[in-house]
Amino acid sequence: MKFDTNYLDRIEQKIYLEGKDLQDQGTKIVGVYCAFTPKEIVAAAGAIPVGLCAGSQAPINTAEQHLPRNLCPLIKSSYGHAVESSCPYFSSCDFLVADATCDGKKKMFELLSRIKPLHLLQLPQTSQNDESLAYWRNEMCKLIPVIENLTGNKITDQSLSEQISLYNRYRYAELRVFELNTGEIPLLYGRELDSILGVVGFDCNLEDRIKELDASVKIISRRKTDKEFLDNIKHRPKIIVTGCPNTNKKVLNLLEESGAVVVGMENCGGQKTLTRLVDENKDPLTALAERYLGIPCSCMTPNNARLDLIGQLIKDYHADGVLELTWQGCHTYNVEAFSVKEYVTGKCGKPYLQIETDYSMNDSSQIKTRIEAFLELC
Repeated sequence: MKFDTNYLDRIEQKIYLEGKDLQDQGTKIVGVYCAFTPKEIVAAAGAIPVGLCAGSQAPINTAEQHLPRNLCPLIKSSYGHAVESSCPYFSSCDFLVADATCDGKKKMFELLSRIKPLHLLQLPQTSQNDESLAYWRNEMCKLIPVIENLTGNKITDQSLSEQISLYNRYRYAELRVFELNTGEIPLLYGRELDSILGVVGFDCNLEDRIKELDASVKIISRRKTDKEFLDNIKHRPKIIVTGCPNTNKKVLNLLEESGAVVVGMENCGGQKTLTRLVDENKDPLTALAERYLGIPCSCMTPNNARLDLIGQLIKDYHADGVLELTWQGCHTYNVEAFSVKEYVTGKCGKPYLQIETDYSMNDSSQIKTRIEAFLELC
């Protein structure tokens, strides 16, 4: 049984048109670049968040007129789209909210602020103490009047609580899609997971998006009785992908074309950002600060929670191996790969492979050869 993903394109187009229609009615569009940005604050003022990290090779030459060539391709692609005005979502934005995560992004945002008005959240470098939590909560307090001035709407505890509840339900709906792969035999290929969960666009009408995700779960669950599908997928090595955001699909495609099935994605934008919900029984700002600061990104030090999450995913998804995706120039993930390899191969006893690459297709043959050798160990 082949899952029809054509309707996902229609959903993305529908979301885009809905967002543009709301903007025409006066709703503000706020672009975000990282999982640390508290979308609930943006939405609580009646604005619409939209994710802007890019995965295309096309605008990188333009970006390199301002940025160094050895910088992360995600940063260059995102900036290149902004300079070229070649991304409709960026062009739609009235304002940008960014996070001081890696050094490359921080400096890129300085240039980006020349193109669009931008507010930079000063992210702490550790989540391990009360001082960092208090500091991060204060950064959210600073963001509130900025968004209120943009929209003309007051952000209240009630409006924040309503958006916290809605985004929690949205994340839970996304997690339910991932959980289809927790059985002995997975029900989804990684490329299908990426298609369903990677529908990009404005965060508007999330109630409809939750219903669409729930409908996807019901449709895919029918595969439990599809013998042909189960026979085809059950002997494939089950792989967890970790590391940098899967913004460009080169490695994901090569992995599954080589005979694997990607059952989980711990990387940024995947389960790393979904497994912890916001506590709805606490002061809204404190709960938001705790949840977002707890994201186990490699920009944090120490980052042991990431290892714990990878270990749990290996267990829950019956994984045979772990592949780490590192975009060239991403120093935090590249350095942390040593600890991840040590943990995966040592404590978990599973094969591990790190792929360091960019958005071009130049090294595809070499990567495919390495992946095929890795899969023989799984």
